[in-house]
Amino acid sequence: MGIKERREREEQSRLQAILHAAESVFARKGYYETRMDDIALEAELAKGTLYYYFKSKDEIYAHLLERESENVFEEIKGRIPQKATFLEILEKVVDFSVEYFESNKGFLKIFLPCMCGIVPFEDVQVLRRSTRNFDRHGEFIRECLQKSIDREHLPFDLNDLLKFLKTMQLGLFLRLMEGNSRDARETSKFLLQLIATTMEKHR
Repeated sequence: MGIKERREREEQSRLQAILHAAESVFARKGYYETRMDDIALEAELAKGTLYYYFKSKDEIYAHLLERESENVFEEIKGRIPQKATFLEILEKVVDFSVEYFESNKGFLKIFLPCMCGIVPFEDVQVLRRSTRNFDRHGEFIRECLQKSIDREHLPFDLNDLLKFLKTMQLGLFLRLMEGNSRDARETSKFLLQLIATTMEKHR
């Protein structure tokens, strides 16, 4: 291995250490209470090293959101068949949300405040970059649901449905943060059954 390759490998390793440390600190202390000093301490690096990679904690926070949102987008895309039914799409989306955040509660504590719009990024470009994949994810779900609504001639307004879905997800996420995984799963089954019952009444 040459000097250049070794240096790149070391830099990549240091970057991953920073992100791992930042995820841990953000999950433990929250966005507002986290400082660059805290992340440097957790990563066992000098604060100057952090500033070599990131200009601010906003950039680190956004990088974490961007990384995970890409993973979420690719995963959900692979789970929904091209001609999935309306109920299949909802089940896949809800089941994945519960499954993913049940296994990634640390990231859930980072993601939820951003989802609720209470993280005040000062740099608009950082905000746009961090939410880009969430936008792609939302648009993909919207397109899948609209196609199934049209195909099955369902009496649902897509915008109202998406608002309901987001509210339902928020409730499930809060239960997961409280450690109530079983309650979250039972609630999701009940709500999906409620939608299925509503569909049957309109057929």
